[in-house]
Amino acid sequence: MAMFLTSRVTSGGLQLPADLNALVREGIDFTLRQEYDRADSVFKEVVAKYPKDPIGYLYSAAVMQAKSIDYLDPLNFDAFDSLLARAETCAQAIVDNAPHSSVGYYYRGTAIGYDAYAQVDAGKWLAGIMKGLSAASDFKEAVELDSSFYDAYVGLGTYYYWKSRKAEFLNWALGDRRAEGIRLLEIAAEKGDQNRFTALSALTTIYLDSRDYELAIRCAKRALSQYPENRIFLWGLAAAQEQSGKFEDATETYRHLLTNILDARIVNPYNEILCRLNLVKAQIALRQIQNVDAQIDAILAFEHYVFPENLAKRARVKFEQAREIRAQLAHQ
Repeated sequence: MAMFLTSRVTSGGLQLPADLNALVREGIDFTLRQEYDRADSVFKEVVAKYPKDPIGYLYSAAVMQAKSIDYLDPLNFDAFDSLLARAETCAQAIVDNAPHSSVGYYYRGTAIGYDAYAQVDAGKWLAGIMKGLSAASDFKEAVELDSSFYDAYVGLGTYYYWKSRKAEFLNWALGDRRAEGIRLLEIAAEKGDQNRFTALSALTTIYLDSRDYELAIRCAKRALSQYPENRIFLWGLAAAQEQSGKFEDATETYRHLLTNILDARIVNPYNEILCRLNLVKAQIALRQIQNVDAQIDAILAFEHYVFPENLAKRARVKFEQAREIRAQLAHQ
């Protein structure tokens, strides 16, 4: 068992060997700072030092997923699936050798859960729900073995909410577990170890979905207090501010986000277009139209940019919206 089980659970989270713990925390920090290459290098070092532990493979996959979400780049499923397969093999070895330890179930559930999220993000809701069910079963087992394993609450809570949300027409038969899912995520955000920011991200998205905008703002700001340049949380904060009618705050956040996007290492035209367009809408709501023309010019300057297939149609829609706004302002 010792050759497989390099970690155990204590005080609500994984207790790792000191050198592994330091590497994992460094890699998570780089990921949240959106320094993906540095994060990837750290987790490759984890894999090299601990090739039989799932954690290096899992976090390498997590970095790929985070970068894909941030830059709206298609996920390299071959590389992603390979990492998850290796993580699942290692996790299964832990389950086989230590069936009464929550660690193996947590790792296996995490591997399956990453795949479930990727399926949903690709629009394959049924496949995602089925894989999510399998992941939730493992997370539930981990929590039943150790109720203080708060990091495992994240996958379970996320699954409970979205399964109920996407199958609302069946809630009369299956039960509505959205409130329970939110409760588990709130506990993880407060008491979790490695997954606190994952829980905050999930809660921000869920509160936006349920139109609890003040709670979405609160969650996003909690994360931004430590990682003020994280674009995922900036997008969430700006959306919650805009949708709740706090246009002055939304304008400020979109300006901050635009500066961040322009300063990023990777050119990201679609996110720039989306941010500028949202900024324009917030300014118009405030009747601050003095520099709207300049923003629309900057948006339309990308009309001849060759966008990847997954963004080309979406970009055309944004160009049409920018033109419509310009036409409406011209007739005022």
